[in-house]
Amino acid sequence: MKTFLQLYLFFISTTMCSQQNIPSKQINENLDIGAFAESSEDNSLLKGNVFFVKSYTSDSNQKKSKDDKIFEGKTLHLTNHTIYRKDGRRSFRKEISGSGVSTSKYYYNESSENLVLKESQYDREYGKSQYSSWFFYDKNQIISEEINLEKNEAKISLSNYTKYKVEDSANQKKITVSQIGSDSLSDPDKTYIFNQKNLTKISPLYQSKVQKLSLLNGIYKPYEIEDYVVEGRKVYFKYDKKGHLISEIWYNQKGLENKTEFTYNDDYTEMIESHYHLLGTEISSKNYKKFNQYGNITFDQTKYYDGSIGSIEEFEYQYDKEGNWIIKKRFYSEANSEIIGKKKLTTVETREIEYYTKDSQQKGDELPKTPEIINEIRKNLPKIAKENDSYLNEKKRAIETNSYDEEITVKESDDIKNFTPKYWELKEIAYGNLDEDENEEAAAVYEMPSVDREDAEQVLAIYKKQNGKWKITRQTSAPLLSSQSGGMMGNPFNGISIAKKSIVINHFGGSRDKWEYTHRYRFQNGDWHLIGASVSFGAPCDYWVKFDYNISTGDATYQKTVENCENGEKKVVQSQKLNKKITPPKMDAVIPGDSTFKFPNVKDEIYY
Repeated sequence: MKTFLQLYLFFISTTMCSQQNIPSKQINENLDIGAFAESSEDNSLLKGNVFFVKSYTSDSNQKKSKDDKIFEGKTLHLTNHTIYRKDGRRSFRKEISGSGVSTSKYYYNESSENLVLKESQYDREYGKSQYSSWFFYDKNQIISEEINLEKNEAKISLSNYTKYKVEDSANQKKITVSQIGSDSLSDPDKTYIFNQKNLTKISPLYQSKVQKLSLLNGIYKPYEIEDYVVEGRKVYFKYDKKGHLISEIWYNQKGLENKTEFTYNDDYTEMIESHYHLLGTEISSKNYKKFNQYGNITFDQTKYYDGSIGSIEEFEYQYDKEGNWIIKKRFYSEANSEIIGKKKLTTVETREIEYYTKDSQQKGDELPKTPEIINEIRKNLPKIAKENDSYLNEKKRAIETNSYDEEITVKESDDIKNFTPKYWELKEIAYGNLDEDENEEAAAVYEMPSVDREDAEQVLAIYKKQNGKWKITRQTSAPLLSSQSGGMMGNPFNGISIAKKSIVINHFGGSRDKWEYTHRYRFQNGDWHLIGASVSFGAPCDYWVKFDYNISTGDATYQKTVENCENGEKKVVQSQKLNKKITPPKMDAVIPGDSTFKFPNVKDEIYY
């Protein structure tokens, strides 16, 4: 009986230990850390002990450089140059594209083999930017901190700080990921729960709120996702015995929503991807792919439920002795009215690959000195973030209960900053002269309270200094767009100034197509009026329109310019002048971008 009990206790203790004994490398590589994934993403794509790879393409969209070469009569452009460590991870990578050049360096602790620093530099037409990611580990070599910095000219600033907290239990490791942004505010925590066979990811801010993964052939693969993009949607994945995906099925609260199935031949050189429509009940299309013995795609075509067929992509390769392709040709056969056209060569890619030999030395730069700001961040930022989070929770409660000031209530003060109501954000103050007397005036812009950076009103306040005290003379939200009206650019407010006894307010927004507004207001005839507006809009390397309207005189001008960034040419293609007098609108009646102006020979109206 005693022997049985000893064996039982031994079995239990070893089981508990083994369940905790998940390799640190396995944990680190599955915490969705971008630099970790980048450093090792080529491991599965290259065979042999690769030292470096230079990749070239005939794609005309690539940037021309001194590294271009001629192959079979085609000009090939260098797209990337990557140097690898002996373990297959990157130590250096340079990428060249039409938009610029990016360079990344990876630094490792040679004892633990952990990645400790990634440096990145981006050289683009609009300027240069530099970033660095520093990584710190606990005694078990599990990542404990990540600090991302940005360098502009000589100034180094924080992009974000991430803390990884490890909690051990008998059957799992729980990693809580807490991130603090450059604004010293915390994002909701992410959680990773590891055991011997499964991984659960809980990410409140991500499209997949809960992901459940299972270890298949050494790789965690998802088998269930909860709240994918929208609340209540679940996605289920199934795999065959070799770990190949065979189905992806979506369900919402009403039932089946979407379905995709994958079938393979015996040696996985052919795959059919079947997409279903009509809430996942009928096949809408089948995508046919073929692969060669090296696993590279050779054929790709889609056929649709109505009998129509898609164009064909085909690929041909030449390989080196290690089984890595060194020449890749893409062919395209266009489908037109169910007829497949002639097969045309569209792109040629080549790779120069050099391998480590027994005499090769692993290349790597010396680790730079740790910036002083790193220690300051590690010491002070968590405390600051905790204080800020407390304030934000208090602010959120005030908004939810409508217990905050909806207007500026202070009537006079020595300092304009003292007028700012609690939970409001003072954006900018401009000082100057707005009337005929010698007393100074000021104009300030505020953003009213909002929850989680939602859209909020913005307020203009006008002040006058009398007997050494500032007094508020006007407050209004009319001349300012709300805080999220700038599209992808976020808050469109772009500055306030006082010039020529007028208040000048700038807005800016858009995505690829940008727009800018400038509005000028002056106090006259007993009230504030709009006396002028300037507008610019367009897209880089395409066109740009400028409009200016002096409402006081009625003079308006229009100019459209087209731009070709490849040759640097800019050309004015249309310009007009017109005098159109209107009564200057009162400030409180103005909505930026809501008024219109029409030139006789310009197709579209101008919104100002």
